[in-house]
Amino acid sequence: MKKSFSIFTIILIIIMIITLCSCRSTDNDDAQKDKNSRYLTIINETGQIINEVHVTVGEGTEIEAMGLKNPDTMSFSLKVPKEYEEYTTFVVTLVDRYDLKYQTEISGVPQKGRTEVVITEEDYVKEKGDLWNKLDQWFNGD
Repeated sequence: MKKSFSIFTIILIIIMIITLCSCRSTDNDDAQKDKNSRYLTIINETGQIINEVHVTVGEGTEIEAMGLKNPDTMSFSLKVPKEYEEYTTFVVTLVDRYDLKYQTEISGVPQKGRTEVVITEEDYVKEKGDLWNKLDQWFNGD
């Protein structure tokens, strides 16, 4: 009887830990709550897995702190560093697993709060060599 009770207790503890871990706040939740900072919430509607995220301002200056490798969600928030507060226009580039680029420019970003940036298949940027990447994508069923 004691052995079955201890196994039941262990299983119950594991379920509680899994439940607590799944209730953690995400970057988007933090960005929504933080009204005093500035965030870009990237929403990936390209249908592709993204390997890289790049954010640039001005004449193409990349904001290194906002770069991201292999985001594991289709929506995530990036905090804009204070040294870029004078900029209101940002260019967001997503690079998928086939090295195809999707890019959009967002203007009029407020100094505080969260701004959503939706990137779709229509934001695809054609580049030299993409034919082979598109063939690779097609053969992989994407």
